[in-house]
Amino acid sequence: MTQPKAKPRARLTNADYVAMTPAENSGARYQLINGELIEMSGASYSHQVFLFQLFIPLGTQVNALGIGEIFGAPYDVHIDEFNTYQPDLLFVSNERRHILGQLAAAGAPDVVVEILSDSTRRRDLNEKLPIYAANGVREVWIVDLDAATVTIHSGDGSTFAPIRTFAASDTLTSDAVPGVAVDLAPIFARAQPAR
Repeated sequence: MTQPKAKPRARLTNADYVAMTPAENSGARYQLINGELIEMSGASYSHQVFLFQLFIPLGTQVNALGIGEIFGAPYDVHIDEFNTYQPDLLFVSNERRHILGQLAAAGAPDVVVEILSDSTRRRDLNEKLPIYAANGVREVWIVDLDAATVTIHSGDGSTFAPIRTFAASDTLTSDAVPGVAVDLAPIFARAQPAR
């Protein structure tokens, strides 16, 4: 007996994503990854502490230098027609300010920060990283809380490669955020789980 063929699933577009996730929705958070709507799980204690402890010195220095804007999740980034992400943190330089909208960025930020978790690691590294590279993101900072590292990925406009890994005892600097230096030691120390 012949099995019926399954109907191919339609790829969702950015327009579908916007229609399905209205701004007034304060419930579950979603990302559109390669045309598939993915519900995001809640973040861990360590994730949230690291995120906000990085946001403070990064935002303070970016504001003092007047070089752009820092945003934290949830803020949509419409990377391309089939991908809308909510990176943990993003930096948009003054030169790319035109991508910023009231509800979302429409285009590539200069820097995206993704804090890995068990539920996001595979997608962040294998699916989202190549999309960021192909769409003009200058750097992606991958934070691995288990390894206590921040790895900067940069590329040629089509692919990314890790160019520098910072340990918890290092001071993070970046070509894409000139003049900024963030001491990672107190951030990683604060992000240790509460006992």
